[in-house]
Amino acid sequence: MYQYLDRTVTELAPGDALLVWAMRQWVEAMRGGRCPCAALGPALAARRLGAILPDFNVAMMLLDREGICSLQFRTVGCPSLGDDEALLLALHAAAAKGQEIVVQNIVEALVKPEAQRTLQFAATRIAQALAA
Repeated sequence: MYQYLDRTVTELAPGDALLVWAMRQWVEAMRGGRCPCAALGPALAARRLGAILPDFNVAMMLLDREGICSLQFRTVGCPSLGDDEALLLALHAAAAKGQEIVVQNIVEALVKPEAQRTLQFAATRIAQALAA
């Protein structure tokens, strides 16, 4: 997580910047009463990442509905990265590196026990797709 704190979105690797954009866009769509999949689908498909949409939607829904605490997301155009956004980037980075213990620890801090396996699975699939 610490490698992402105090950074701007433009300083992030392209995959990380895309994740931040997608998280913020998902939250904005939900707050506005719009379908987040419709909001994210075209942009992800244009980057040949449409396959991550179901896992991404599940992960965000679990964070929203089964979260231990309420996560804070910045607005889509905000240049700086929030602490919770940094934590989620760290989750995906650990998943991409196959650091299962780190992933498990982060997931346990984020969601209720009954949602942990599903979030861990979704985060791992998202990270694998972005790394491909």
